[in-house]
Amino acid sequence: MRSVVALCALLAAACSPTVVDAPEQWRAIAIETTPVELGVETLGRLRFRGGVEISSADVAFGGLSDLEVLDDNRIIAISDNGDWFEARLILDDAGALIGVSDVRTAFMRDERGRAFATKRAGDSEDIAQLPDGRIAVSFEQTQTIRIYDFNRDGPFGFARAGPTLAAIEHLHRNAGLEALAVTAEGVLLVGAEGGEAATTPLWLAPLEARESVAPRIAYPIEAGYSLTGLDRLPDGGFVALERFYAPVIGARARITMFPAASLDAPGDTLPGVVELAHIAPPMPVDNFEGIAAQRMPDGATRIYILSDNNFSGRQRTLLYAFDVSSESPPR
Repeated sequence: MRSVVALCALLAAACSPTVVDAPEQWRAIAIETTPVELGVETLGRLRFRGGVEISSADVAFGGLSDLEVLDDNRIIAISDNGDWFEARLILDDAGALIGVSDVRTAFMRDERGRAFATKRAGDSEDIAQLPDGRIAVSFEQTQTIRIYDFNRDGPFGFARAGPTLAAIEHLHRNAGLEALAVTAEGVLLVGAEGGEAATTPLWLAPLEARESVAPRIAYPIEAGYSLTGLDRLPDGGFVALERFYAPVIGARARITMFPAASLDAPGDTLPGVVELAHIAPPMPVDNFEGIAAQRMPDGATRIYILSDNNFSGRQRTLLYAFDVSSESPPR
């Protein structure tokens, strides 16, 4: 009887958006994956390496805004509700993505070690692993950055406040710190989502910064698009994800890359941004927000992109895999 009561309490806590104290354990989530085909083998400078739609009857699943790919094809993802998700990618013998398994979730915590009480407080948007293994997370509606020692504490540790950024007061509450990556030196590269302007600010923020960090340069976004994700490429440089949505036109996505040296370029606008691929109907496309890059065993540069379904039955959680098929990533 005691185990039944405990299980009911755990399930109730997981489904409540206002829970303050979260259980000190992971909770497994049952999912289903359905293969998705783009209809093309090559898209721009990328080669499609498999895609899946991930769905679940569990109300806690959804809103996935970014992912980080770790060793052994393990991934850590975050949601708009301030939740951690962990899973494992399933690849076939040729290295193509064919599924996802072992999905589990836990509440993310604030600086006091407590689960976020509201969606606004816990609206986590991007994730990046630091050279020492810790995890940095950007939060959009509060325009803050937090650092987690995931290797030491798992998902249950206290957050440490990350560096603060200057010139964030004019960012729209729901279009703020959407993109995050880490340089080879361990400096955070942070990008705002952007809006009507042709560019959006990028910050280079050292973890030890004691004063608010001013924007370093501006990322040029395609007209109608917004910047939703960043990650560092295995050989240097960065990959970026841009999203487009209009009610009549629908969703679009762009994947770009730029050299690390571009961040030190003179001028106000980031140079050297190159489009890798453009995803648009009739290809299946949704609200792509997350991007991650890794080196594959065969030496290929793998890029994963993830869509946020906003907990809506009209949207899907899609995970696509691509390999860079022409020219090396920028250094």
